[in-house]
Amino acid sequence: MRIHFIILTILLAQILNAQDNISDMKSFVDAVENVEQLSNLKAVKFDSLSIITTFNELKRKIDFGYEHQRILIMSWNGELKLNIISRNQKIKIVWLSEFNSSKEMHSNILTIVKDSIFLENYISKHNKFYKTNLTQSDFKNQTLEELVVGFGCGEVGLDIPKESQRTLRLAKKRNRKELNKYLTSFSPELQTLGAIGLLKIGRLTNEQKLIIEHLKNRNSVIYSCSGCLYGIGETFSERIE
Repeated sequence: MRIHFIILTILLAQILNAQDNISDMKSFVDAVENVEQLSNLKAVKFDSLSIITTFNELKRKIDFGYEHQRILIMSWNGELKLNIISRNQKIKIVWLSEFNSSKEMHSNILTIVKDSIFLENYISKHNKFYKTNLTQSDFKNQTLEELVVGFGCGEVGLDIPKESQRTLRLAKKRNRKELNKYLTSFSPELQTLGAIGLLKIGRLTNEQKLIIEHLKNRNSVIYSCSGCLYGIGETFSERIE
């Protein structure tokens, strides 16, 4: 019974510390308006959050002049993630979450809105441009989902991430409909995989050709792998070539 009590106490302490961490970070993000203010979080004094280090995992263009940035925050009590959408350095929306790197899972996701009309406008523009019917929930989920584009990952180059495997299967089955969903999604990784699958099949529609040309011009950084290297800063055009 005593051991159970000690274990329960430790678990509760960890949960409370994690809650304090996310609460501290939310209070800070609530008060900032500019992306540059998030560039040196280690120098910020928090009430309970003690940051070991931070990593700018991703910074890339998305559509309509916006940028997506992903920051990993490592503290003594766990990891946090910031997924930030901005334009001209002005923050529009932030998703703050606890992150379990071993399970690659987000939890306790908080949405911090800086521009109340951003989401509605962005989704509307996307659906009009790509002729889709996607939702705000789709945008959030695809922004947080950390997909890897690659066909030769791992130490010996034999590992293929799940969505990349599915792309190959869809291309083999000539499933243009599902690949087109990838191509017209919010995620630059899914868009890259959609383009790869459709190009492997060939005979693209004029709309698909125009979208791929648009994605080449936008040339977003994608999270990809080459051998045992992950997140190597590869762009859409580099992967397509």
